[in-house]
Amino acid sequence: MANNQNTMRDMKRSILKAVRDSQRTKQDAMDEYVAARVNIKSLEGRLEEARERAALLRRKAKDAGNTSAELKTADDLIDARWTGTEDGSAEDGSPENADPGTVNPEREHPAMEGNMEGGMPGEPNRWEGGES
Repeated sequence: MANNQNTMRDMKRSILKAVRDSQRTKQDAMDEYVAARVNIKSLEGRLEEARERAALLRRKAKDAGNTSAELKTADDLIDARWTGTEDGSAEDGSPENADPGTVNPEREHPAMEGNMEGGMPGEPNRWEGGES
């Protein structure tokens, strides 16, 4: 009789452990999902701030005498180099118009060193959390 009770107790413990493990897996997956969504919302907020700052600085650059065409050329160069579709020369292909400041998007930008969260230089990190 005692052997049967031990078997039943062991079976109950085994089942409860399996249930807890499945709930833990479910909760871990939910925790990871929530952390990813919070990270996305944080990045979206910082992206909007960066866009507003870029718009302000674009107006300042224009007010300083840069033409719309010059600003568009700068935008085009940034876009082309970021996507890797330009070889570093200007649109007409002449080497004297090539910009030596080619940026490799796979390397961290020098202005972002020490700020791994990607905020604007000199600004505090807005995302202090992490994944659970």
